[in-house]
Amino acid sequence: MEGNQFRLRLLPNYYKKIGYGILVLSVLFIFLFKLKILIIDQEILGVISKIGILISLLILTTTRNKIEDELTFIVRVQAIGRSFIFGVMYVIFNLLLKLQFPDHSVLD
Repeated sequence: MEGNQFRLRLLPNYYKKIGYGILVLSVLFIFLFKLKILIIDQEILGVISKIGILISLLILTTTRNKIEDELTFIVRVQAIGRSFIFGVMYVIFNLLLKLQFPDHSVLD
């Protein structure tokens, strides 16, 4: 990993606790809505829970492990690359479907 090779800067290990905390809060938010304890509009709940889950997963994927070696580095870079490509394809596909069917929400 030394020399001219690319060095991936990751978050410290204690950010995993923050990521898991946000994930638990997002899922708990959905359960409280389903149990009718929390009264909120369903669209707002969907947006808040999706954002919370995505942010928590982003934090978890960019957090350093306690023991980091070359294999975990390679697997992490490949996973980040694939998820980026999948995300771009999803956005483009979703936009094309919304242009084709403006009245129906196919993927939502």
